[in-house]
Amino acid sequence: MELKEALEIVVAESGDGYAKSYANAALTMGGAPERRTNADGQVVKVTTEKTGEMMTGDVLKTQLLYVLNNLSGWKGERADEVKAVLKKHSK
Repeated sequence: MELKEALEIVVAESGDGYAKSYANAALTMGGAPERRTNADGQVVKVTTEKTGEMMTGDVLKTQLLYVLNNLSGWKGERADEVKAVLKKHSK
């Protein structure tokens, strides 16, 4: 099972709304966030929009930890398989 499929299964089958939200964000909010800076060049606001792209890199790894944290109550063979894929990609 590929990571994208595992996240799609979380969105479709998990009973936890937070896990679904985090998984959906991982699937659709990739790309560079927009950073707004002040006159001194300090970042004052970071916004992320749905791009239809999957997250990548360290941002994805962190997002997967949020998904996994909210899947503790999801049990069964399918859940174990999905969680194993998510754990593998969160390292």
